[in-house]
Amino acid sequence: MDAATGAALSGLKPGYSARLGAALRHAGRDLGQVPRHRRLLLLITDGEPSDIDTPDPEYLVRDAQRAVRSLSAMGIDVFCVGPGPRNKEQEAAIFGRNGFIQIDTLNTLPDKLLSFYLRLTR
Repeated sequence: MDAATGAALSGLKPGYSARLGAALRHAGRDLGQVPRHRRLLLLITDGEPSDIDTPDPEYLVRDAQRAVRSLSAMGIDVFCVGPGPRNKEQEAAIFGRNGFIQIDTLNTLPDKLLSFYLRLTR
C-alpha cells in the first residue's frame, strides 16, 4: 500500500447506503472472469449493510450472506476488513468466523493484511 492509497482510504466518508450483497455480486462477476486457481475478493467496509431503499436490516444481512456463499461456490474467497469497533456477530454471520478482521487504526492495516495473507498461504 503506497501513500496515495493510504490517503484515499483515510478520506473515505460514510454515505449510509452500503448494499453489500449487490456490491459483492458485482465485483464477483468481474473477478469470476479472471482465470486463476484461487481468487480473493477483499472488501474494506464498516461491515454494516444498509440501504436507504430497504428498511429491513435483517434482509440486507441475509442478502450479503447469500452473495458471499454464491461467490464461494464460484471459487472466490471473500474477506472483509473493517475499521473500528463493529458488530462481530453480524460480520461472522455474513463472512464467517474467519472471514473478517477489525482494525483500530488505518496504520495497522498493512500488518493485519500481511498476517491474513500468511494465514491464506499456509
